[in-house]
Amino acid sequence: MEFILSQHAQAELIKRKIPILILELILNHPEQIIEEDGLKVYQGTFTADNNKTYLVRAYVNDSVEPNKIVTVYFTSKLNKYRR
Repeated sequence: MEFILSQHAQAELIKRKIPILILELILNHPEQIIEEDGLKVYQGTFTADNNKTYLVRAYVNDSVEPNKIVTVYFTSKLNKYRR
């Protein structure tokens, strides 16, 4: 998927130490795509260095070309967000 990062998404990647490669993997091979607040949420899991599994959630505005990543974060609460 071709995409651009909003300034907020760029800041979140840095703040939360999410590698861009993890984000690209989730965007290109999502485990789920759901709709929330008028945006598509691409979700996928990864295992961190501490052997814990986290869910990455990337909010994507797909009504613009290229798609714009509005925000991105990860959570350990997998069951809360999976559908």
